[in-house]
Amino acid sequence: MNKNLTTASHRVDSICSSELKQPPQTITLKEHLMSSKPPEQPSGSFEDYLKQELDSLSVSASSNGLGKKLELFAAGASIGWLGENSSEWGIITGKDAAVIIEPYVYNGVLYYKKAGTNRYLSVSDGYHYIGFYNWIGARGWTLNGNVLTSLYSNAQLSYYSSDNNYVYANASYTPLTVVFHDA
Repeated sequence: MNKNLTTASHRVDSICSSELKQPPQTITLKEHLMSSKPPEQPSGSFEDYLKQELDSLSVSASSNGLGKKLELFAAGASIGWLGENSSEWGIITGKDAAVIIEPYVYNGVLYYKKAGTNRYLSVSDGYHYIGFYNWIGARGWTLNGNVLTSLYSNAQLSYYSSDNNYVYANASYTPLTVVFHDA
């Protein structure tokens, strides 16, 4: 073993036994060989790099390409369709303004992607509004029968009141069920 590693191990043992009043612990350090080749400097912007990474993720994920519109129901009655406002927050809207979404499976997790975009159905912190965010903010979902549940908030789609047309995934609000319709 390298003399420096032995000394470091001895110091850890001394600290553990004298300052913390606990028996000495053995820490095993693995030696790694470093490459003698310097790393390549990045080309292009960080944003370009991230876009390239997202494009490569799209290749390894599966999307069936069959867009659907999502009708929303409260207590068995249709209250409208899943749409979005100009800020990409999920809202209750009419059928003609409904967004088209596609199921998208990555690493065994179900996501919903807004057709023709790189925006994914997601859930905010706090009140758990739903909206359409980039991949970094994407949240997974489960679909059990007609109940769409966020893996982030562990709540099914919901709404607060008919005066507030935002859609949530908040267990404290009125739960919604869903029916997928061909776009």
